[in-house]
Amino acid sequence: MNTDRPLGAGLLALGVAGIAVASQISVRTFNDDPGPKLFPIFACTILVICGLGLLLTRPTEQGRRMDPAALVRGLTMAGLMLFYALALWLVGFYVASVTAVFGFYWIIAGPERRVWWRGLIYALAVTGGVHLLFKTALNAYLPQGILF
Repeated sequence: MNTDRPLGAGLLALGVAGIAVASQISVRTFNDDPGPKLFPIFACTILVICGLGLLLTRPTEQGRRMDPAALVRGLTMAGLMLFYALALWLVGFYVASVTAVFGFYWIIAGPERRVWWRGLIYALAVTGGVHLLFKTALNAYLPQGILF
């Protein structure tokens, strides 16, 4: 099975669903500011365009074959994204981000290059960088968890 068609269909479905969800965001602003739904709609539009591009491209004879290990790794990363969304709601930005970034490092690095302390440094650095950019520099809200 060629990987371009399933990936294109997945990107298309994800993009359309994201546009549908983002277009339901409503925030009152006092000027003509488009609010928080503009960026998700742009991002999901890019997903739709990429998905259509993969679906409409003619497959070649020597197309890439679906690697079962890569499929498992991709599904694991998708599950980790769902975990991150739930963890943001439950435990807040800091705990969820450190845990999720460490998990992404663990999956991406692969068994040959995994080092737990390096993953922890990456997780703390990414979480700290996002905190500095959004909370400190932009004075934006970072999610607080309902548990603590």
